[in-house]
Amino acid sequence: MFATCVLWPRMLLTDCNPAASDIHDAVEQAVQTMLARYTPTYRPDPKSER
Repeated sequence: MFATCVLWPRMLLTDCNPAASDIHDAVEQAVQTMLARYTPTYRPDPKSER
């Protein structure tokens, strides 16, 4: 996600200079996607483990 929007254009296009807000948005979206995908949905009850 981040590579497509920020990394590769900056590496391959000499005149590409994304705005700080665009970089921030790309990072924010990548983090939100990772959290949505990898945050556990099941959390055991700590009281039942005692």
